[in-house]
Amino acid sequence: MRDDYKINGETKKVEVEVEKAVYESLLSMEKYSKLSRSEITNTALRRFISSHKDFLPPEEPQKR
Repeated sequence: MRDDYKINGETKKVEVEVEKAVYESLLSMEKYSKLSRSEITNTALRRFISSHKDFLPPEEPQKR
């Protein structure tokens, strides 16, 4: 199960601002789980994206 959190493939840096409570929770999760901050954040964002497809632009029709 812990392998689900590993980052596979190319990475890019992103700078974001989050609420202080979110930041502190992230640090606590990192320390307790022994997963990196990037692994936790990547997993959280992937789950958010899969649950909120309505935030993505509509896909273009396939060209044949």
